[in-house]
This record gives sequence, C-alpha cells and structure tokens, in this order.
Amino acid sequence: MTTGPDAYDETEQTDEFLCDVEEEYIPKVGMTFQAVAEVGLLYKEYAKRAGFSTKIRNSNRCKETKEVINQLITCNREGKWTSEAPSVEKTNPTCGANCPTRIYAHAIKMTRMWHISKVVLHHSHPCFPKQAQMLS
Repeated sequence: MTTGPDAYDETEQTDEFLCDVEEEYIPKVGMTFQAVAEVGLLYKEYAKRAGFSTKIRNSNRCKETKEVINQLITCNREGKWTSEAPSVEKTNPTCGANCPTRIYAHAIKMTRMWHISKVVLHHSHPCFPKQAQMLS
C-alpha cells in the first residue's frame, strides 16, 4: 500500500454526490405508507430539502382494477438523451445527467399498504438546497 503525497485516495476521486438532509426526511427501504400519494409526498419533501426535483419514471397498474401497484420516482436529471441541436445552441446542456437517484415503491396485496423496496440516494451531479424554492 502506498502512503504519502502520491497515494491515491479512492474517497477523494468520486463523481457521486450525496445530499445533506435531516434524517427524518430521508426515505429508507422498509418504510410503509397508506397510499402511493404519501410515498410521493415524502420523496418530494426529501428532494426539496436536498435541492433537486423529481419525476415519476414508471407506474404499473393492476389489469383488473386499474389501480397503481408500483411506482418508480427518480431525480429529474435521470437518463441521458441526445439532442439534434449543436451544443453551442443548447439552453440546458446538462439536463440529462444519467442520475441514478430513485425510490421504488409497491403495494402489498394483502394489506394494501405501500412499501419502499429500493432507495438510491447518490446523484451524478451536485444539488442546490438553497435554490429549492424554485423547484416544483
């Protein structure tokens, strides 16, 4: 193992950003809710305090009842897209930052409660909590 000024420290070389938010607002695997709207409200409040906006990436519905049975909510900068406009003309060239931040929740059939089963909190871009009032 190399030590000294030429040593490589893996913790300093990262392209991931983790937002500093009070513990009570951080979504966690295993949390349960009465309705899918409550899951969305928790994640929106977390996102607002962390300084990013969210979008519902995917929802699936029951074939018989048409009720939502699971939902994936992601950072608004999730995904990557290509534009046909030259990069000089783009108004927001970093919109799609391939951000992995997301929560996945699903309804438990027997209890009809909503359960968070996946949480990813690190971003591929910096967040700006002081500008949260501008986020929808």
